[in-house]
Amino acid sequence: MSGKPASTSNSEEEPSGADWHRRVVGRSLHGAQRRSIDRGARLVRAAATVLERTDGETLTVQDVADEAGQSLRTLYQYFASKDDLLLAVFEEAQRTYAHLIGAAIAALDDPVDRLAGGIIASARMPTLHAKAGMDRGLSRLRLQLGQVEPALVARSQEPVTSLFRELVADAMTTLSTGPMEVDAATYFVCALRTSFNHSLTLGNEYAVDLPDVIELSWFCMGGIGFERPRGWHEEIDARLALSGGDGRSILRRLAKEPGGARRS
Repeated sequence: MSGKPASTSNSEEEPSGADWHRRVVGRSLHGAQRRSIDRGARLVRAAATVLERTDGETLTVQDVADEAGQSLRTLYQYFASKDDLLLAVFEEAQRTYAHLIGAAIAALDDPVDRLAGGIIASARMPTLHAKAGMDRGLSRLRLQLGQVEPALVARSQEPVTSLFRELVADAMTTLSTGPMEVDAATYFVCALRTSFNHSLTLGNEYAVDLPDVIELSWFCMGGIGFERPRGWHEEIDARLALSGGDGRSILRRLAKEPGGARRS
């Protein structure tokens, strides 16, 4: 036999699945993902700006596109609908809200103190800022979205719900026996503070005097097994790191830099 040796299959081809292939593809996909998130964040900022400006009373996708300097076609490349965009705004706002509550109670070490501090901090926020803190716009947004996709709203609220579940669970480890399970206690705490904040921002619909923040904490804490005098709650209130900051509402913070709380 003479001539060239028989070639083996793929002997002169680039190796399949070479490591550099994965590195190149990974960098490319990571860059594209980062660009998509950044562009989406700009649209979230624009939506938050519109909601802040109108107190959540009006928002159209055209308003958001105009605010962001983008076309409607571009907006719909990132968000499937107006509700999809609003859910993104709400999710980012909830992450910011959870961060602010966590920062307010950072100096508290005792788990029972931290739970009371979290309840008080969340209820204090609407009075700290120039435009109702947690925002009339944000409250209206939650009510609106809850009618459309309650399960998605629950997922969007996960940062705050998880924070309170952790606070409740840690506090309840100090009890020999508790009156209820952690999830039930978390539900009552979250439901009461949300209702209280809605009454502060949107108006009291019950035609009875609204309790003060200390009474809210006293009621929530007592209901899950931590009976403390009013003076104890007032002392926790005085120890919180809540100064009002720059006076921006949560939507205004979000409009400035969505996701900023996560990076700080």
